[in-house]
Amino acid sequence: MAFVLLVSFGSIATTAAAEVVPVVRKCHADAQASESWTQVVGQQGRWRCDGKAWMLSADVVLIRFDLPDSSDRLLPQSLTTHTGNFERIDVGVIDRQGGAIWSSHWPGDIRHLPAGPYMTIPVPGVTADTAQIAVQVVRPWGKTTLSEMRLDPFTEGSGWPLQLIVAMAATCGMLLVPLLINTAFYSVLPERYVIWHLVMVSAMLVQAAFATGFAHLLIPLEMEWEWQASNLAFSSMAGAALLFAIHFIEQGCLDPRVRKVAAGLAPLMWIVGTISSIPVEAVRPWSSAAMHLSVAATIIMLVLLMGNARRNGSRAVRFLILGWTPLMAVGTWRILGYVVPTIQPTEAILPYQLSLAFEVLVTALGIVSRFMEVRQERDEATARALELEGMADRDPLTGLRNRRTIETHFEELFRRGFRTMAVIDLDHFKVVNDTHGHATGDMVLCAVALALADDRDTHAIRMGGEEFLLLLRGHDAAARAERCRRAITTRITSEVPGLERMVTASMGLVEHDLRGNLQIDFVSLYARCDQLLYEAKRLGRNRTMREKVTGFHPAAALSEVA
Repeated sequence: MAFVLLVSFGSIATTAAAEVVPVVRKCHADAQASESWTQVVGQQGRWRCDGKAWMLSADVVLIRFDLPDSSDRLLPQSLTTHTGNFERIDVGVIDRQGGAIWSSHWPGDIRHLPAGPYMTIPVPGVTADTAQIAVQVVRPWGKTTLSEMRLDPFTEGSGWPLQLIVAMAATCGMLLVPLLINTAFYSVLPERYVIWHLVMVSAMLVQAAFATGFAHLLIPLEMEWEWQASNLAFSSMAGAALLFAIHFIEQGCLDPRVRKVAAGLAPLMWIVGTISSIPVEAVRPWSSAAMHLSVAATIIMLVLLMGNARRNGSRAVRFLILGWTPLMAVGTWRILGYVVPTIQPTEAILPYQLSLAFEVLVTALGIVSRFMEVRQERDEATARALELEGMADRDPLTGLRNRRTIETHFEELFRRGFRTMAVIDLDHFKVVNDTHGHATGDMVLCAVALALADDRDTHAIRMGGEEFLLLLRGHDAAARAERCRRAITTRITSEVPGLERMVTASMGLVEHDLRGNLQIDFVSLYARCDQLLYEAKRLGRNRTMREKVTGFHPAAALSEVA
């Protein structure tokens, strides 16, 4: 963007540094539509020459430029002022004998400068004999159109220097960055404050385009449409800023009453902006004042919001305080210039644009920070949920999965190849509890859990009491299950000293032939394994009874593994 502006304004930038027309005095006075220049010019008490007390309540504002009596002075060729809305501007060239040549200019006649938010009006016929340039602005809508009016030595007018053009282009470009960032973030973090930040930055970008005059490079706009668009962008910026703040600040860090007032004030900003943009005479004297006072209310509300959030320990509010303080300071100065008669009105374009860019970048960083915090909170919540789920799915004594887990996930595990089930029960475990006590019995159960530890092809489950279950996959699943059963005795012996006899285990196992097409539910398969376990117990314990099936039949043949 900056490169395009360099090319576009290269021929204009040199004129901006030229010497302005020397002026003895610039004075202004208010008048009614029925009063002529001649009637007012002689009433010295009605004129102010200090550049202050600009008002919009009168029908006409008269501006008088008194030129020095010098033959070598630089003659003015045009009037240049800040873009604004008005009904008509009349320009008179008055010579020292009192003769005057007047010309009238309507908004559609006036040319915008491409180098800044300015418009220019030609002032032909100025000579060394010219004593005054008289200006009658009929029904103006903005004070800066009046206060920033100056004589210009160039017919086409002169705008910003090249350095300022580049700086303004850079700030407008910086406003585009958060739009891209927020759009990307919203796809993974659909939070409302991201949406309101997008609205706020979009309104800032529109307002900045008009404030810098760059909007005229993209679209041709009539004067009356420009101030309406600027007003609506300003009100949207204020309303979105309030909604962004109340959603960006953490929920527990903002008083509900403060949040409610701010949420109610936001739509009021849009209402004021809309009403202030109605092009009727009854609105004109109050339009600018209403807009500036509504922005003042927004600033006060934001200060209250940030103060309340700061007291309540908000971390996110730090970004708002840092980002908005310069912008609110510039905005306060602009507001004071409009509402306090002793302060000269100013748009303060350069500090305003810089503070806009700074605010947007800081709050965009705040969104990045909030994104990381929210993501961390969600990750922690997910981890806690998984941990709680894991605790609910685990046997508190042995740490093995419990029966609920295997019943819930059996179908999925079966599809993944876990098609061998073994039910294991300790032999004469009641004798251990009765002889050595339940504490020793618990040590025995924990030792069993160590012998049945999980791996990627084995799931170990405690079904209850001294009964355990293995769910296995792989061509050697039956052999691995048998090794686990035998390891139980060895592990108990090494982990629980002082037992009077060895503790053995019996097992019932059903192995599915992977070439077959077994379709079975957990309860049926478990019941079949339990039958095989019972048979192993009946035949003398410390053994495995197993069968290998391609389809499930209750009368399947049994085979014994000693």
